[in-house]
This record gives sequence, C-alpha cells and structure tokens, in this order.
Amino acid sequence: MNLIIFFKKVGEVELKLMSNKKLIDTLTFNFDANLDSVLIASVDKILKENRIETLSLKTISIAGEVDRNSSAYKIALSFIKAWKEAKKL
Repeated sequence: MNLIIFFKKVGEVELKLMSNKKLIDTLTFNFDANLDSVLIASVDKILKENRIETLSLKTISIAGEVDRNSSAYKIALSFIKAWKEAKKL
C-alpha cells in the first residue's frame, strides 16, 4: 500500500490510498492553520477504514499544486520523515 498526500488547491488535501497503481480509497479534507493535526487524524481515519496499519505502508508521497517553500508542504514533509523514522524502530 502507498499513500499520496495530494494538494488539490489552497486549503484542500486529498489522501489517495493506492495498491500498486490501483486506487483503493480517497479522503478529502480542508484545513486552515491546523494542517498538522488534521493530516494526522485524516491519515489515521483512511487507514482505519481500510484496516491497514500505518507502518505497513510502503511509501508516503506528496503531489499536486503545492509550493515547496510553503508551510503546508513542510508540514507534509515532516509527517513523512516522522513516519520513516517510526518504521526504523
């Protein structure tokens, strides 16, 4: 399983859960200044709904229309780095 954090437009993110190249599920959410907590809760929700353990994901990536210098991109990148560190434990 792979997870894509897809920035659709400013303030809107779609999580795409993929198996190989097949779309399994999506979850779209909006955020203001609280992307970190909403992102964590949304990832937990989509994985729980599909009965998948967080650490069993193969990859998590960022896609869509997002400026690499934006706070939103940096928060998503930090989430991915934390997930990679958790997999090492």
